[in-house]
Amino acid sequence: MAYMAEMRVLPSRLSFKVLQLDPSVASAAQAVRGVRGYLERRRAGLAQALEVEAEGAEVVIRARGEAPDEMIREAHELLGLADAAPSQEIEVDPAEFAVEVTEAASPEPQLEHEILKSKVRHFAYPVCEWFDVSTGLLVLSNQRIIYEPEAVIMADDHGGSADAGVHVIPLAEVRRVYRGEWWDVPCLMVETAGRTYRYGWPAERGEPETVFEVDEWIAEIRFLIQGGS
Repeated sequence: MAYMAEMRVLPSRLSFKVLQLDPSVASAAQAVRGVRGYLERRRAGLAQALEVEAEGAEVVIRARGEAPDEMIREAHELLGLADAAPSQEIEVDPAEFAVEVTEAASPEPQLEHEILKSKVRHFAYPVCEWFDVSTGLLVLSNQRIIYEPEAVIMADDHGGSADAGVHVIPLAEVRRVYRGEWWDVPCLMVETAGRTYRYGWPAERGEPETVFEVDEWIAEIRFLIQGGS
């Protein structure tokens, strides 16, 4: 016998970051597609172990095995759900399970939505002096990347950099994103036709919701510039 745990959630309770479309208009089938893609990008092994399907207006996520409740709890955390909890674990016959999922094409998002927000340091590229370093907020939406420094050092004859201001990078102009570094600081590299931007870990960790995870940013930007498919 196997054990099974499940979690049920309405599409409207999921974020745009997960669904890649407005949660208020997402159908259960569209939400299934978004949840699968998001889990695959964030935790491929977990995504392969879970069953995600639409039942009525809800998305149902099921796990089976020795500790299915742990897999459900991990999915719950990754999806950013505040109060959806796994249902009680029950003993079932694995032969009873047959998963049938209806795929539906997601409409292109019409409005700009925030996907990620992190506190970072900007390091000028390819050469960075101490006066080129600034700390600020890096925001990713479904249309662009925006960096806003906490303070700006004006360029002058004694130092400072004209590169230290606000950066607005349309995703349509991004050629490549990859992992780099400045000394021993892991960095997100954003390459466009005209220049390359470099953003790294801040000197101090901020609020949990603004923690900068380079690999997460790379995965999300690549997903968006590849058309969200």
